[in-house]
Amino acid sequence: MFKLIVLSFLLVVSIFSTEAKGKCDISGIWNHSSKPAKLFVNLSKGEISVLSHDNNAKAIGLVVLKSIVLDSSSNSWDAKMYSAAEDSFVDVQIKSKSCNQLSVSFNNEEVLGLLR
Repeated sequence: MFKLIVLSFLLVVSIFSTEAKGKCDISGIWNHSSKPAKLFVNLSKGEISVLSHDNNAKAIGLVVLKSIVLDSSSNSWDAKMYSAAEDSFVDVQIKSKSCNQLSVSFNNEEVLGLLR
């Protein structure tokens, strides 16, 4: 009987652990994948801003993405990102490749990678 209770407990814990892994909290500091910069994800404001940038101090504080909204059907977020080519904000998607890697895509092409 004791073994059955322990096995049942382990099964329940593993099910909840699997669900928790699928939902990452992306808030906090992230490293830019190709530049010496750190970005701050602030989901309460729905934006991502430049926290530090070794090559461009003027970029610090700049909002890179705004209007971040969770897509409840998947582990992704919709947002708006400034495009110099368009001279306006464009719709992008943020996808969590893992809890330590984010990909920002415009027209299904990655335009920004973030790492923890």
